[in-house]
Amino acid sequence: MLETLRTARDSLIDAARVSPGWLTLCSVLVLIQAAVPGLQVVLIGGLVDALTAGRRPWGLLIGLTVVVGSMYPLSQVTMAAGQRMTLWLKLHYRSELAYAAARLSPSRLAEPATAIALEAGQAATDPISGVATRPVQVLGAGVTSVVLCAAIWSINPLSGLLVLGALIPTVIAFTAISRMESRGWPRVAEQERRAAYATEQLLQQRSGTELAVLGSGHKVADLVVNHRTAASRVLDWMIGVAMAWELAAALAGAVLFGAALVALVSGGASGGAAAAAIAGTISGLNAIRLCGYAFGTIITAAPQAQIYREFVRSVPARAPQSVVPVVESVALDNVIFRYPGAERAALSGASITARRGEMIALVGVNGAGKTTAVSLLVGGLNPVSGRVLIDGRDAAGMSEAERLGHFGLLVQEFGRFEFTLRDAVALGSPEAVSDDAVCKALAGTFAADLPLDTQLGQQWGGTGISGGQWQRVALARIQLRNAGIWILDEPTSAIDAEAEREIFADLRRTKEARITIVVSHRASTLTEMDRIYVIDEGAVVQQGTYRQLLAEPAGRFARLFATQQD
Repeated sequence: MLETLRTARDSLIDAARVSPGWLTLCSVLVLIQAAVPGLQVVLIGGLVDALTAGRRPWGLLIGLTVVVGSMYPLSQVTMAAGQRMTLWLKLHYRSELAYAAARLSPSRLAEPATAIALEAGQAATDPISGVATRPVQVLGAGVTSVVLCAAIWSINPLSGLLVLGALIPTVIAFTAISRMESRGWPRVAEQERRAAYATEQLLQQRSGTELAVLGSGHKVADLVVNHRTAASRVLDWMIGVAMAWELAAALAGAVLFGAALVALVSGGASGGAAAAAIAGTISGLNAIRLCGYAFGTIITAAPQAQIYREFVRSVPARAPQSVVPVVESVALDNVIFRYPGAERAALSGASITARRGEMIALVGVNGAGKTTAVSLLVGGLNPVSGRVLIDGRDAAGMSEAERLGHFGLLVQEFGRFEFTLRDAVALGSPEAVSDDAVCKALAGTFAADLPLDTQLGQQWGGTGISGGQWQRVALARIQLRNAGIWILDEPTSAIDAEAEREIFADLRRTKEARITIVVSHRASTLTEMDRIYVIDEGAVVQQGTYRQLLAEPAGRFARLFATQQD
């Protein structure tokens, strides 16, 4: 219950900050409507009694006409105000979540729980956006119940209490339904996420093409159907339980309502009073029922709101990143790192040094420790012992933004950002960049003559480009960034031999301006490296130039690249 109240409070605070006008209008209109059933009792009772007495109560008739005639327009405007408030709250929550995700550190992104929290937070934005209208509805229903009870109490106190009691079965029912839904919706969401992922594989150009060639797309479709069927079964169960509770609440409400009528008749109420009480009660019961629904909605949304808010609040504000264009040295100094649960260290006493003007390479089989070394350099992982040194300074003493500002990183699974050419390249810098800077970064590439507004990727009806061309765009981002340390993980894996020679020729020509660290499995990219570090089972087992390492036929490097020698 405490979490439910906290969710309602936080949602109202958000609404007051994001959309104060619509919150105010919605609240005022709900309170006005809350008084309508009670007014109906008073006006109808007076009207019927006056007519019975032979009088013509024009004032009461006009008043009743205004009250009844305003009910529908008021409800429509209230609903529209609530929808508009919900719209802006949804934008606020989704924007807040996007900026929180953008502030995540590399180490936090590496945690599996982060992806789960992000998905849960995204799924929560829909239900929590509508919560702010629910406390207002609960308040309105409460006012309706009190006013209606007071109006009928003046005719017959017992009937007034029984009408107020009609609220209780509905509240109990929707509370039970909400608790049931709080258990069921996570199961539905899990199956829907899996179905959405499998559907995406069918619709994405690369994965869809691969499945079409393999003729196995129907197997992925089977996964989609299986997950959606599982979700539908849970939903069907939830609907069935909700139907049972709502039916029970309706029957209990009908019994209480009938008892209220019996009390009215037994108490000797006049025909006008009885008619007024009946009309007012019918009008008020729907508002009372909505109270249970609104309260139940808050209960259902409370766990999702808690997940969303905990995630957003867990991401600290991020300091602006300034790119450092000149770095004299970077090193791993006797670093040891072990992944949780691993039998052996991923890196064991590794020492690697690179200086400005040098091009060094990290080589080894998959799982040898190259990617771990890169993650330790940029701060995605923290060593168990040893140090990461940048210009002789322990990087552990730097802020995340300061540390990352020294690096330009091109990972093997680089981003294929299907934005405009300008936007895709400009992502290389945290600052706004000029078109001239973007064009300079693209000089000598396939995109040099393309308009910067060219949409990349066929998903949005843009230009389809090859894997190698995507890699050239990714390299252009690093060029634009112009950080003092470039880390290139398989930078030419999707590029033909001629383009590879051009890229490395350009890297060698400009190498004095930076430190260049290359991770590669290609012998052709290693021939002119100033130094090569051979990593095997987490240890640096050899270092030297390409020729020096090949001159040791029994060494690990020679065995790795024997089949690639010219």
